[in-house]
Amino acid sequence: MKIIITTMLCVSILSHAFAQQLPGVLPGALDRHSKYSFDLGQGNKMLAYARTVQDLQKFQNIDSVLMLFAKEYREIKGALAENTSSRIATYKLLDNNQHQLDITEQASAKQRFQFRVGGSEPLLIKDVQDTLLIIHTFLKPVKTKSGSVQLNEHLYFCLVMNRLDDIEALVQKGIANAKIRQSLQDVAKYPHHNLQKAGFRYDLIYAPDSDTPSFKTVETQNADFIAIHPSVGLGAFRNQLVPNFQADFSFVPSRYGLIGYTLGWRSLFFTERNDITQRLGAQTNSFVHAGITIYDFRRTQSKRINPNHILFGIYLGHSVMRRVDIFDKNTWNLSMTVATKGMFKIQPEIYFNGFFKNVMPGFRVQIGL
Repeated sequence: MKIIITTMLCVSILSHAFAQQLPGVLPGALDRHSKYSFDLGQGNKMLAYARTVQDLQKFQNIDSVLMLFAKEYREIKGALAENTSSRIATYKLLDNNQHQLDITEQASAKQRFQFRVGGSEPLLIKDVQDTLLIIHTFLKPVKTKSGSVQLNEHLYFCLVMNRLDDIEALVQKGIANAKIRQSLQDVAKYPHHNLQKAGFRYDLIYAPDSDTPSFKTVETQNADFIAIHPSVGLGAFRNQLVPNFQADFSFVPSRYGLIGYTLGWRSLFFTERNDITQRLGAQTNSFVHAGITIYDFRRTQSKRINPNHILFGIYLGHSVMRRVDIFDKNTWNLSMTVATKGMFKIQPEIYFNGFFKNVMPGFRVQIGL
């Protein structure tokens, strides 16, 4: 029995196409790219990833590349089996004026048939979408201390289509080029910042059947931010186990840097026996501390900082609240983060008065961010 394959329109989009990670693209490669999201109608979408507006302007004539892809895809399509799987096509324009086309198929999780009255042949419904990823690689001059060098830069276009065959009809309508031209005009009109200057990153989204731009997460590529590190811990001090609660706020000047300037609060809870009632009670001593936090410098420079991965920290604190005379009024605290594993941090410390007088050692294990 012959089975006819058709396509369901307006189905849900493949999740991998809208995640920050594109198929076949290394993790972190898109961290400094701005993202443009376009609705092409009938459930089709297009994403563009570019480091700068100028990069997108260089390759805004995407229809010519799509037409070239459609022609070359037509030449090899006869060798592909008709099925309901989704196809992921990666199309690269090589330096030697040649083109490379890689096609990967992902099997459909189910088969859906539609039966019609009158004894007609059943239709096998394709309810997953295909993906076309176009990668432009070009040389871009970058200034360094020793001069100027040429580095490889990448521009990505990702089209999520009901079928790869629909690319040709899309080109004939000129929709993709028109969408990109519209986005370049909207970026130029953005009222709050000059996004045409290098250094800005943003997400530009167009809703279905709308030409109104929606700018999300507009930031400089090296934007500062506040990393929050709440934690609870258990320490050893004067032969006593001392629980604590700690909250640190770290100002990180660059999302791609490694140092944060930290201000925090730590409350320690001591158990004391009342001389009259002989009952145990909890008393608190609190410290305000400041210092620096060093984040993971083993990552690649193109990858954003992971504020949950602390490699080292050193902090100086002073007693600010005493409900029991465990510490003197002029008590200082010097602590360090020397090892981390997941949510666990090891922090040795010392307490002292004045200029390192009456030094008392301590040790804490913290659990938190």
